[in-house]
Amino acid sequence: MTNEIAQLAREIAQLAQSAQSSRAQWVEAIGTIVAAVATILAVIVALFKDSVLRWLRGPRLDAKCEDKPPYTAKVPWHERGWTGDRYWVRINVENSGKTRAEKVEVYASELSKREAGNKFAAIPTFLPLGMKWSHPDATVIRDGISPKMSAFCDIIALCDPDNPNPRFQKLGFNLAELQLEAVTPSNLLPPGTYQLTLRIAAANANPIDKTLEFTHTGRGFTALRLIKG
Repeated sequence: MTNEIAQLAREIAQLAQSAQSSRAQWVEAIGTIVAAVATILAVIVALFKDSVLRWLRGPRLDAKCEDKPPYTAKVPWHERGWTGDRYWVRINVENSGKTRAEKVEVYASELSKREAGNKFAAIPTFLPLGMKWSHPDATVIRDGISPKMSAFCDIIALCDPDNPNPRFQKLGFNLAELQLEAVTPSNLLPPGTYQLTLRIAAANANPIDKTLEFTHTGRGFTALRLIKG
């Protein structure tokens, strides 16, 4: 009986030792996994820290345009003894981020016109160019836009067709009239409904695409709205 009890005690001790060993191995395995995960996270942080911080704290651009002042304006125009009206359409570019947007620009990349079947077709002769910011800047690249601030950029110029100068008797885009010495035929448009694709970007912000849809009758604008690209 004594031998049997001793044998049982030895078996119990072996079981306890085995359990402790298994527990130690399990703890060691968990520690190894935790260390591996921590290493991977450290590598991810090192690789993407700047991108994450830029996304969280960086500038965020957006644009707005409505069919009312100050987005649209009619101003007197004088040329060669003639006096009449000229219409302007501009967008408002806002920085809703937490840091200043540097070197901001607006680029007109594509122009489409609505045709039969209510479908828009790209105008192949359209000349893509950078748009100029509203005065007093009048430059293609704006130095910057501070957080929670905005700036206007001129997009379209339309002169009264009674103007004797032939180049003002159709719609003229501001990007051509201010940046080139003369309005190019590709940017003079007859009345109709159009969609102008705008890309807005900064040196330290991701670009965004907006589409300005508008209808012009030759003497003004209707159905003016800014939609997402």
